[in-house]
Amino acid sequence: MIASATLLALMAQPTPPPVPTDARPYPVVGDVDFAEGPIFDRDGNLYFVNYVRNGTIGRKTPDGTASVWCETGGQANGLKVDGEGWIVAADYGGKRILRIHPGGDPITVLTDSFEGQPYLGPNDVCLDLAGNVYFTDPTGSGADNPIGSVYRIDTDGVVRRLVTRLAFPNGLAVSPDQSKLFLAESGTNRLLAFDLSPDGDATNQRVVRQFPDDTLDGIMFDEFGRLWIARWTHGTIDVVSQDGELLGSIDAGGDQVTNLCWWGNDLYVTVAGRHSIHRFAVGCTCAPQGPK
Repeated sequence: MIASATLLALMAQPTPPPVPTDARPYPVVGDVDFAEGPIFDRDGNLYFVNYVRNGTIGRKTPDGTASVWCETGGQANGLKVDGEGWIVAADYGGKRILRIHPGGDPITVLTDSFEGQPYLGPNDVCLDLAGNVYFTDPTGSGADNPIGSVYRIDTDGVVRRLVTRLAFPNGLAVSPDQSKLFLAESGTNRLLAFDLSPDGDATNQRVVRQFPDDTLDGIMFDEFGRLWIARWTHGTIDVVSQDGELLGSIDAGGDQVTNLCWWGNDLYVTVAGRHSIHRFAVGCTCAPQGPK
């Protein structure tokens, strides 16, 4: 029997709107060499990688102006914003994780090696609500060479390898209740989940959903705990429950769908096949992506 307080809490939760499978893409940024890593800061600036040419980080301000904001000296991929407004970047070209001042400089290297060995080439990053940074390191891994890993940078700067022997670990996200880590394993077309302990250990690896076709890239939770998945050459954004049930699919308006983020109730999707970023009215917003 469910306790009365728990039952009341469940009844108070709002019903999520249906996934708008007829949502249409509205291009908001073009001329992106390889579109990836979209994220907004608290002021409504949209950051993304490879604007005009590979190796840059672009920024589109709320007034609509797009420009090259920063160059890391490598080639960044996934981006997030931390609690102080700095950009955290997976710089796979430089094989490191960076933290970049909102002005574009200085750039701090959070980590560039583990136990004396350089990373393969980090791909994507996420944060939990305490500010710990999680990142994937997949470059060169695959189904026939599962050498990819997931790492965590604790708030005190200590780096830990949480999981290894993965086939191209890609997008990742901590569940809104902070109890699980979800991972897109692109080399196998699988969505994986791990239980997260209070001190950040990832255990109980399991397959949440096996997709029949290629593949999974960036992922992010909405405010209702549903996981939105960029489906690379499948050309869609798929939405699944935390149990792996497919709740809906949206045509992204092009192929090479790499990643996604929200501003308000609009979803922004990087579509590398169109060298652009598309906006969709989806009627919900994202779950918190890190400390405020």
